[in-house]
Amino acid sequence: MIPDRVVELLHGPAFMQVGTRDAELRPAHAWAIGALAHADRETVTFFVPESRSERILSNLQDNGRVALGIALASHEAYQMKGTYLSARSTGDEDVALQEAYRAKLFAAARQAGYPDEIARPLTLGFAYRPGVAITFRVEEIFLQTPGPGAGSKMA
Repeated sequence: MIPDRVVELLHGPAFMQVGTRDAELRPAHAWAIGALAHADRETVTFFVPESRSERILSNLQDNGRVALGIALASHEAYQMKGTYLSARSTGDEDVALQEAYRAKLFAAARQAGYPDEIARPLTLGFAYRPGVAITFRVEEIFLQTPGPGAGSKMA
């Protein structure tokens, strides 16, 4: 089960990156532009720009392994690892979720002290349409916040 705090961060304003690997262990990654934890608290859907999805999807179809890192500007961070379930094109509801995510991210960057000229391109400058919604089953969650527990597996 995904802990409440991780669900909260998934829904914004955390920065998110997805990572996959191919058969030769070569990585591929992309920014995720929004995500949501499903009611079962075991599956997550995240959104990547279609322009960055080819290698991600190829790797997922090959071996099904995915990692999603989420982090606040304050350095609180988590990594979820799991198994790919499905992918589809994003629809209107997904785009609305992504727009809300981007607004939260921008507000958080401003609150952290980033001036508009840095915060705007950092948070609102992501090209996200057309997009791909990728769903995976979360199997492990790791604390990634710098400090004594960094890298530890969460219960």
